Amino acid sequence: MIRAVSDKKNERADARRIEDRFERRLAAFEALFRLFEKLVATLEVDAIASLLVTFMGEQKVKRAALYLASSGKRRLEPHPAAGAAGGHVLPFIAVESAFVRSLAEAGGSVRLDEFNVDAAQAAGEDDAELRSLAEAGFSHAIGLAGRDGFLGMLIYGGADDAGGFQSDDELCATLARGASIAIGNALLREKIDASMRNLEEFSGAKRDLIAAVVQDIRMPLAFLKSALWSLDPDQAGESVLVDMAKDAAGRLESKIEYVLSLSEIEPGARDFEMESAEVSSIVEDILREKLPELEEKQVRVDLDDRARFRKALIDPGKLAVAIRSLIDNAVHAVERDGTVAVTIRVSEEPPGKEDGVDMDDSRASAGDEADLRRNRPARSADASSYLVIDVRDDGIANLDRFGSGLVISRKVVSGHGGKLLCKSDPKWGAQFSVWIPLDV
Repeated sequence: MIRAVSDKKNERADARRIEDRFERRLAAFEALFRLFEKLVATLEVDAIASLLVTFMGEQKVKRAALYLASSGKRRLEPHPAAGAAGGHVLPFIAVESAFVRSLAEAGGSVRLDEFNVDAAQAAGEDDAELRSLAEAGFSHAIGLAGRDGFLGMLIYGGADDAGGFQSDDELCATLARGASIAIGNALLREKIDASMRNLEEFSGAKRDLIAAVVQDIRMPLAFLKSALWSLDPDQAGESVLVDMAKDAAGRLESKIEYVLSLSEIEPGARDFEMESAEVSSIVEDILREKLPELEEKQVRVDLDDRARFRKALIDPGKLAVAIRSLIDNAVHAVERDGTVAVTIRVSEEPPGKEDGVDMDDSRASAGDEADLRRNRPARSADASSYLVIDVRDDGIANLDRFGSGLVISRKVVSGHGGKLLCKSDPKWGAQFSVWIPLDV
């Protein structure tokens, strides 16, 4: 009878211990999910390291630290923002060491002392490092593996079954996966930021160099123009030569300004110098510059300006680069005696599929044209109208027209908040259209 009562008490005690363990494990997972919510919101390695150490502290872990692989991935180094070591100097650990290899294969938490006594694995090569970690109060390690290899490890010590971190494989594996994803994303962001800084530094140096060269060319060109305009030829033949030299000097000056505007167009650049200006004068200047080429190729240009004197908020120099590129594209595509039609107009509606394929829409194709009216809210009374520049030619429609000039044109038009559309037909050639919002 006494034994039966004792058995019931033991059963109740065992059930209570199991229930308490389950509740602690459930609480640990809930805390882990809250940690993941915070990790998703940050892309800074320092913040991630602090969050991991704080999480371990909330789990009643006395000491925790984060190791990350060095830039050369030859060794693991303690992260300075990931907790203190009680006055101990934490050692570096070689990535190729037996301990790190074992940690990468474990898929969960590894006890430092258990690894240390396994002579077959350690072979004495990691004794000093592991002994140093143990003396600093660390007992467990969790490996962090990323897409490009081993990222590091989270080490901790002082956990106990009465209320500390549960070192079961499932919980540790979940923590490792979440931390690895967060750290991998943060390291990738750092690489991207570093690449962008290098690109911006190079681009700045390139712009400065081109600006200096342009300035060096402007000065002798100014003297040349002054000398040409001061000439007073006596004979008709000399007058023709002087006029040709003046035209050449004018075209050279325009080309210099073109190169300067071209150099200022950068990926991600937002330094467009907007002003209220006419597009008609820009198109006319470009066509005037191309007269010698048009006459030589005997190409006819039809200019239909339906928006004369209508101004838009644009960067004249950069927009001229885009329009010049489209006109060059058309002139290159047409055969001798061909026709290029340039139309400047205003549209009160946004572009639709009948206007062409959006060149910035990666989903757009000749068989699946993008309709920009789709998913667009209803037009309001104060919505912007659009200034449209159509460049159409009767050249070969299947000619490869998507070179560097089109890439730059897309960048310029996008910088104006506009769209660059394209449509083609084997019967009548191709048309590129620039759509720029008005009244913004």
